[in-house]
Amino acid sequence: MEQAPSNRLEELIRERARLDMELERCKEIVTVLFVDIVGSTRFYDEHGDVAGLVMVQKTLDLLIPIVEVHEGAVIKTIGDAVLARYCDAENAVRSAIEMQRRLEERNRGRAPDDQIHVRVAINLGLALLKGNDVFGDVVNVTARIEGATNADEIAISPSAYEKIQHLPDIPIQKKASGVELKGKSGKLDLYTVVWRPGEAAGPAPPPPSMEQLSMATGLYMGLVDMARQGRDRSTSPPPGHLPQVPSYPAGTIAFGSKDVEAASAVGVRFVVARVRADGSLGQRIPLDHPEVIAGQKGQIVLADDPQVAPQHARFTPDGGGVYVEDLGSAAGVYLWIREPHRLKHGDIFQIGHERLRFVAGAANFPAARSVASDRTFVLAASPGNLGPVAALVRMDSNGKEVGRYELGKAEISFGRSKGTYTFPNDPYLSTIHARIQKDNDQYVLEDLGSTNGTFIRIRKRALAHDGDTVMLGQQLLRLLAEPSSKSLG
Repeated sequence: MEQAPSNRLEELIRERARLDMELERCKEIVTVLFVDIVGSTRFYDEHGDVAGLVMVQKTLDLLIPIVEVHEGAVIKTIGDAVLARYCDAENAVRSAIEMQRRLEERNRGRAPDDQIHVRVAINLGLALLKGNDVFGDVVNVTARIEGATNADEIAISPSAYEKIQHLPDIPIQKKASGVELKGKSGKLDLYTVVWRPGEAAGPAPPPPSMEQLSMATGLYMGLVDMARQGRDRSTSPPPGHLPQVPSYPAGTIAFGSKDVEAASAVGVRFVVARVRADGSLGQRIPLDHPEVIAGQKGQIVLADDPQVAPQHARFTPDGGGVYVEDLGSAAGVYLWIREPHRLKHGDIFQIGHERLRFVAGAANFPAARSVASDRTFVLAASPGNLGPVAALVRMDSNGKEVGRYELGKAEISFGRSKGTYTFPNDPYLSTIHARIQKDNDQYVLEDLGSTNGTFIRIRKRALAHDGDTVMLGQQLLRLLAEPSSKSLG
């Protein structure tokens, strides 16, 4: 029987929502570097295809190791160009500097037609990651910047400049204002890195505007919209009302301390509130400095918890959120997940008092051998022949492995009394607490509305938003957006 049109439409809407969620999980903030060999077409024409291929390959052999040394990953080589991505803008810029310096050293003393010159473009923004490849506007903008870059130049976007402007050993100059990039409606300011030692750079350019950062990153800047709404608001908010800071995708770009002032200007500040044992909120500490330290010592003192390090975590307000950074603590810093989280190898999460580490492709785990009544080992298929199976390793408070749970099904659930794996002796777990779903080769962790939440350990730092809860040792801290003193005046 054929489905009614309305039912088919509902199915399509549900499928579109599912696909949108899957795509959102794959989005991350990355830095993209595009390096292109200048004059390669002319070189091919003058020296022939074989000589041209040799020249390009020699250049790639020089450039690619530099990317890897600076913790970058080569996405692809496109003829005479290299596309790479980095987790850190500073690493990308330092990589570009080394490329230019190494080529300058190589070219020294060579005839002009035997020299190799490149142009490098760098941008930081939101990207869609699929395997080793990267997609999205961040790549398009980087390619457009490369088209506006000269030979022997390193051109960077406003978002890349914002991330490295504090580094004293990397001089930056303003390249151009309001550059029209092919295929883009807005005009972008560009900056250039002074990479030759001893070259005069002059004073550093002023920080980029939020509109410029928004264009470069492909992110919607909620504070700008909040400011406009504030100007249009004819009445004050009711007493006790807290303005809601817009939620951005996980990994949203961090902006500098100037945006703390911007947030205050539109009537919003962030505070950290301690969560009491009964769930109520206790002392509130305003995040009114660029960096606030939490630990046994610091602006947020947690001296009553031995698991908390002297300097455990750093909170940095950044526009529409707060960066939470682990300062190398043994116990780690955990963030309550409010959306499904795509697990990566080595991720650690906590449900109740159970701490679990995700291991991708765990075929090498030793399997328990069956033993017959006469103490003879029973022959069985080698686990290695079954293909890699992801697993969870259960750890005690000292990080010692005390159990293992294979993730061999499409859905695995956890709880105190219900689920695939249960922990009846943990009173802090809900009846059914969380689950992990497998979709192709991806494993997604999801909280099932538990009372005490599901926490993921942040690798180094993470962007948190209004209402997010952070766990340090056994302490819970809640981030809140509140009206600032300026708005109350």
